[in-house]
Amino acid sequence: MSVSIIQKKPASIWLVLSFLVAAISIYGIAQVFMHGQEESYGISREVPWGILIIGYSFLVGISAGAAIIGSLAHVFKVKAFHVMSKRVALISLASLVGAFFLIFWELAGPFELQTLRLLKYYAEFEITSPIWWMATLYALELPLLALELYFLMSKKHESAFFATLVGLFMGVIAYSTLAFVFASNATRPLWHTTSISLSFLISATIAGASVILIMLFVSGKGAELKKEVSALSKLLFLGLCVMFFINAWNILMYTYAGVDTELSATMKLFVGHGVLSNNFYYFELIIGIFLPMLFLVISKFNSSFYSAIAGLGMLIGMFFARFDTIIGGQLLSRPSEKMDFIQHSYSVSITELTLFIGGLGVAGIVYFLGEKFFDLEEETH
Repeated sequence: MSVSIIQKKPASIWLVLSFLVAAISIYGIAQVFMHGQEESYGISREVPWGILIIGYSFLVGISAGAAIIGSLAHVFKVKAFHVMSKRVALISLASLVGAFFLIFWELAGPFELQTLRLLKYYAEFEITSPIWWMATLYALELPLLALELYFLMSKKHESAFFATLVGLFMGVIAYSTLAFVFASNATRPLWHTTSISLSFLISATIAGASVILIMLFVSGKGAELKKEVSALSKLLFLGLCVMFFINAWNILMYTYAGVDTELSATMKLFVGHGVLSNNFYYFELIIGIFLPMLFLVISKFNSSFYSAIAGLGMLIGMFFARFDTIIGGQLLSRPSEKMDFIQHSYSVSITELTLFIGGLGVAGIVYFLGEKFFDLEEETH
């Protein structure tokens, strides 16, 4: 399929494709209803968080990143991003809806979370729980994003400013809290680091930039918004550089720590012939960082097509980074200080995979519904 054909596809075609992708989840939903989660998912007592949690963190990261970039237009008055503000707000909202779809099927039974369990959970008011705060913040974030998009569509710029500002803080705090859910677990050396929240936020920002670049290309607006594409491409390149250095220093830290430490034991999952080494080298580093940087440099940050390809590579790398971090943190356990590490395993089930793909389709449905029925063009000023 040529570049021109991709760009000329109307929003209705992409919407139909999104519905088809979302329909893949019907298989997974049916399996959960017929057999339950325990038999349908590849998770276990030792590895309780699988690809649905990974997909959730992936999509809320895109939502937070788009919210950060959206704030550059309305809060920090960066003119280069103003003409994309409606589209950016829609991306943030669509990603969060897709994330909620995934977490819905991850937690409890299909409807238990939405009824008695949810009411009981909030009635107990577990404010000492990071997961409680994360859930609460994201429950507040969704209507804020919807309000922001409404104000932008209504051209109520002053109201949009405050909605964007509150949404920015809520999104950053919520995503940081998600990182804290992992970092607060002292028994997982891969998670229990000070850099996890920083790397989550940086990767989220450039993931938002990546999705925006892809959507600008798909909608055919990339050729018109050359300055905006260039600004986003440079932001993406800078973020990729930072992510490279974070990965490099983490490797050095784990190696320097010595062979008998928990950190070194965890790092063995990634280096050499570790179970996650292919993900780490090929997807995180090569596809997710090096190739996108190469495409951006070759295009001199001025090609909508190459920037979209770079953004796609970054998103693939970010997904595998989330996979490696979340799964890698669960693969090793140590019953006591006098015993060696026990390595566990995790394989994605077909049920989980179809639900994850369906979540991407749900996000696509929300976005392309907006493309089809909303006026996402913005006057320049």
